[in-house]
Amino acid sequence: MELEPGETIIGRGEDAQVIFPNVSVSRHHCLISVGTQRIVLEDMDSANGTLLNGKSVMQEELQSGDEIQVGKFHMVYLADRKEDLFYRGRYVKYLAKYEPVATGSEDSTFAMSKAAMTAMANQNALVEDARLVLATNPRRFWFPEDRKLTFGGRGMIDVQGWWTWGECAEVSWNGSRHVIVKRGWMTTVKVNDATVKTERPLKEGDSVTIGMTRFQYVLR
Repeated sequence: MELEPGETIIGRGEDAQVIFPNVSVSRHHCLISVGTQRIVLEDMDSANGTLLNGKSVMQEELQSGDEIQVGKFHMVYLADRKEDLFYRGRYVKYLAKYEPVATGSEDSTFAMSKAAMTAMANQNALVEDARLVLATNPRRFWFPEDRKLTFGGRGMIDVQGWWTWGECAEVSWNGSRHVIVKRGWMTTVKVNDATVKTERPLKEGDSVTIGMTRFQYVLR
């Protein structure tokens, strides 16, 4: 959720702005105050306390990437910079919206063959686990999942080189695999040093170069 200016109360009570329906959470557990200069987390005399990066706090200014624990629930505060749009390699806006009330499910089920289940598991593994790792820093990586990642100055992920100020390439899911698509006509896009003119499917271990920035497409 996006924080609005003012106070956001987090707790078990129905009048809280963020509701965590569990006995480990007090009715009014903590609040986050958004001011013009800083954003502050404050415990509201909760029964179990509020943890910030694993330590109990009463009041503390938040920094991007801080992890907050309220009872059994965990949250992460991210600022609004471009690099804060990703958390542990996953695009924040693609994450499912938290809903405190569980939705209903279908009562009936259907049987799948072993081959179909294996195929589905393999495809799910590609969607969930495939990632692009920055060649110069393997600790930086991004998950394409089943949406798309865009590259360039106007994309989600910055790349270096000439003619990369716009959206120059994207990696997307075509229903069975990830493909890299060239968007900027003047930008160099290569897979395993072979030039991509329009698009190309990716396989594990492929080296992907966009402009002058190199990635590797890998599975866990």
